[in-house]
Amino acid sequence: MKILLISYYFPPCGGAPVQRWLRFIPYLIERGHHITVITSKNGDYPFIDSRLCRKVPPSVKVIRVPALGMGKIWKLFAGKSSSMPYGNIPKASSLISKVLIWMRLNLIIPDLRVFWNPPAWRATIRELRRFPYDLLITTGPPHSSHLIGLKLSPKTHLKWYTDFRDPYLNIHYMKLNPPSRLTRSVHRYLEKKILASANLNIVVSQAIADAMPTGKKVVIHNGFDIRDFAALKHHPAPHFRIKYVGQFTAGQNLNIICELCSQLKRDFKLSLIGTRLSVAEETKLKNSCKDKLSILPFLSHEQALQQMVDSDLLLLIVNEYEGNSGVLTTKLFEYLASRSPILCFSSEDSAAGQIIKECKAGHCFGYQQVAEAVKWVEKLSSSQRTEGDIFTYSVEHQIDILEEALVKQNID
Repeated sequence: MKILLISYYFPPCGGAPVQRWLRFIPYLIERGHHITVITSKNGDYPFIDSRLCRKVPPSVKVIRVPALGMGKIWKLFAGKSSSMPYGNIPKASSLISKVLIWMRLNLIIPDLRVFWNPPAWRATIRELRRFPYDLLITTGPPHSSHLIGLKLSPKTHLKWYTDFRDPYLNIHYMKLNPPSRLTRSVHRYLEKKILASANLNIVVSQAIADAMPTGKKVVIHNGFDIRDFAALKHHPAPHFRIKYVGQFTAGQNLNIICELCSQLKRDFKLSLIGTRLSVAEETKLKNSCKDKLSILPFLSHEQALQQMVDSDLLLLIVNEYEGNSGVLTTKLFEYLASRSPILCFSSEDSAAGQIIKECKAGHCFGYQQVAEAVKWVEKLSSSQRTEGDIFTYSVEHQIDILEEALVKQNID
């Protein structure tokens, strides 16, 4: 099958946005599929990780379409020290930032990357005129990418699949910083239209799929690629190593980590890896952890995985908001494959908590159960490894599900 994938984020973009399809593509290639990717060139990326380019199979055709650098425009108005929001809406600190955030939430629909759509649309049309394809896949966030498929679908006989790595209307930053009622109604209309129009909607978790409008859906988790961990070995250390890998986004409570560290009596070191913090947040953490805190910059994906493996405890905090039960971050599955115990804070019915329990990969506590979590952590032995069955959440198994959906859709 010839697949045309539209993904705003793709290497050399680094961080979580690229990992899902960067894992899927090699397995699809190995199973005989042909893949072309239309992606942004010099887009607004959270990080740059050029090493990830080596993971793209040589047979994959990559078409890079220049993107308008909204980050520069954002800094022009919000200040040089401000950063472009990536899957987040920052708190307004000035009148100008308040206006910018209001405009972002209420006037730019569905998201800031929508300005990339016109050139991406033209590039897609050119590619389809030159070569025949069997399937178009649009992946989001940014969910504006799905509008390309929505516009293209009626004009061709090409099958169109959406891929939702996060919710659309119920994404955490719109729940915690909601736009106007009119804007939400526009989002709701687009979400319904996209799901109803697509031949199939691939969704990252069952809870998110259940909360979305009517449409044909299949749940495919992010998964982990066991090959990423083949050469990585765990190295013991004299102290107990607690690590958090990745960003803090809206709804993740930093106070949980502060309380955890202030109550622990055992000797430990806390490392935050690739985590951007404000001065106030960093100060709060340092006051709680004293000399036990280490804040590392963004690392390459390979280095980040080694950090996970060389951990005695990995922290996972699910964004706290109404309807968060389906949130499944990319790092959860990498945490599983690292075999380091996981300490998760989430709601009782969270999909993350259920997976951790099923795989015997650690323990999940409620947001208010820090004291209980401390008791559990105190009992963990140093260099303890998990041994539960995690194959269900491997990329290999997720690709089995995807291929089964491809076959079923072809029959239908």
